[in-house]
Amino acid sequence: MTRGMNTMPTARRGRTYYTPGPADKRGLGGVLSVLLLLILLVVPPILLLGTETARHSRYTALHDAIHSNILELNHLSPHDVPTLIAPSSSTLAHGTAHQISSLATDPTVGISLPGALTLRRQTQYCQWSEHPTRHCQTCTRSVKGSDGSRKTESYNCNCITRYDYVKMWRDYRINSLLFDQPGAHHNPQRDPLPSQTFVAEEAMLALDRHNRRHGDGEEEEALRVRLDPDMLATGVRSQPFRDVDFVPDGRAPPPSFFERMVARFFGERNTRYEPLQLLRDTPRAVAATRDNFVYVGQGGYFFSPYENPSMTQRLFNYFVQYMEGSLFDWQLGDLMPSCTAGDIRFSYQVQDPSTVSFLGEVRTHPSRSSVLEMTPRSTMIHDRRESIGFVHAGSHSAQNMIIAEDNASRNRALIFRAVLLLWSIPAARLLGVALGREVGDSSISTQVMATAGMFGSVLGGMWLVIWGTDVGSRDSILLFVMGGYFGFMAWRLSVRRGRGRWWNAVWCTIGRWASVPPEWRVEDSYVPASVDGVESKRL
Repeated sequence: MTRGMNTMPTARRGRTYYTPGPADKRGLGGVLSVLLLLILLVVPPILLLGTETARHSRYTALHDAIHSNILELNHLSPHDVPTLIAPSSSTLAHGTAHQISSLATDPTVGISLPGALTLRRQTQYCQWSEHPTRHCQTCTRSVKGSDGSRKTESYNCNCITRYDYVKMWRDYRINSLLFDQPGAHHNPQRDPLPSQTFVAEEAMLALDRHNRRHGDGEEEEALRVRLDPDMLATGVRSQPFRDVDFVPDGRAPPPSFFERMVARFFGERNTRYEPLQLLRDTPRAVAATRDNFVYVGQGGYFFSPYENPSMTQRLFNYFVQYMEGSLFDWQLGDLMPSCTAGDIRFSYQVQDPSTVSFLGEVRTHPSRSSVLEMTPRSTMIHDRRESIGFVHAGSHSAQNMIIAEDNASRNRALIFRAVLLLWSIPAARLLGVALGREVGDSSISTQVMATAGMFGSVLGGMWLVIWGTDVGSRDSILLFVMGGYFGFMAWRLSVRRGRGRWWNAVWCTIGRWASVPPEWRVEDSYVPASVDGVESKRL
């Protein structure tokens, strides 16, 4: 008998460790901690460079599009097509349609939804997650420099670490190999049907034309447009995905008391209900015959239980549990009717707007002269391929669609600029250390100026390199100059640090952040550099 799908999460208490003395990371742990910190210091500016380059390319492509001659298809009739649009045309065209004929299909499952432009399969996995909690005391110690000078520093010591585990449905898999107790909380890594988005292969639009009557009063045939699947590669902008649920006769079931209370405060759930008859081909599809997926409902879910592992795998897992001390560690969470680690379920979300506006390259259909073909316009800008071809929900002008795409591109860039701002905090401190300053020990205003200086200099410098003098050169120069000014003022006002080699000072700072032992990071000196020829006192 096939096991059913459970949705209740469960929790288990893991082991607790007490580690007396310093919580320094030694050996391989210390090396990995330093490498991870170096990656976090190097990757953000590289990502920002790629993002700003993509932003520039996207802006240039959209700028060229908005200044192009865009053909309005809603002003045309089928009789105008042969004279205005050639089979090999590269003309940008815009249109709005209220009549949409489409079919999105997931062939692996045997699902087809009429009227859908995009169909998203959202896969979830029943997995354990580990949650370590550490509480440490704060101790102090005296560290010694190469010249014999000393400084008192604080560090974490006498730590208590506790591991807790939670098992629930997640949108991603978790590797349990590095868990503290991997045997009792093993996560199978099966993934037969990962999340995927499908688009309608034959989306046909009937355009609403202004003045669709001949001079004799006879109504003209509507102009039809086929959307190339690449037009839907990024989905339908401004159209939220809504869940799909398969129920008898496609009628929404009466809401429960809890659902009515939720809808009262948070609004009703936007769900598309389809009849169960649409699932008639799923028992013979690959997902059912190969991976044992069956439709279980409970919100539109298909479920595949984790098959019992082989005897060898079970014996090995028991051995691992015995070695880690969890073989006979029975807890209340084990009695909860939760899912089994390795179970998989998926549901569908759909984009099915009633009205769409589109902008792309238009040409006549190769086999049907009465149908137009909409494809994205592809251009190369600074060795990057940019595509002008998108679909928006609702009725929008071509200009408003391009502006919406530009706003989305700018918002993506803003996310990485915010990451750069956070990165500027440790980067400014490291640069200060290299220049003989201790920004972290300075006043709050000095730290803010140092962070602003680093952020403005890096971002302004990237803008000058990428954008040049084409667009916003005044803003780029102003940001770069202000960043340099704030950085210089922070350097003058920050606390002086010990004398010595700059690269060793940077390494010692990184080592201190990575919590490696003092013998790994020996400063040249803790005596501040001289001021106006006068030697400062030792700390």
